[in-house]
Amino acid sequence: MIKELRIPRTELDLIQAELQANKPYEACGVLIGTIDGMIAHVEKALSIRNVKRTHRSFELDPKEHYNAWNEAEKNGKEIVGVYHTHPVSSAVPSLWDRETMQNDTSVWLIAGADGMRAYVWENGLKTVKIIEV
Repeated sequence: MIKELRIPRTELDLIQAELQANKPYEACGVLIGTIDGMIAHVEKALSIRNVKRTHRSFELDPKEHYNAWNEAEKNGKEIVGVYHTHPVSSAVPSLWDRETMQNDTSVWLIAGADGMRAYVWENGLKTVKIIEV
């Protein structure tokens, strides 16, 4: 289980800018990097179009998601997590988020109106520590 998410300030700023630019709709993307034991090292946050474009949910564009995964793999990296925004609510997983996380072992980074938090699902919701690098 991932316990720590190490991510550059530039990528956190990019996600925060997306939250503001897409408000009141949710924005989303993937976190590309490597996993070393219980630490996910993010090198890049890549924006992916939200095909749902709603205030309360997101769905990664399948083609863009596939292209991101393929490009990461070509470069010896992987998608270590997803991110999305909650521009008008807190950075806490919604019921829909929780249901979806149960089928996804990666880290979920949520940028909310009250800051950013990261989570994984392992027999329930677990918080992941965010470390700026």
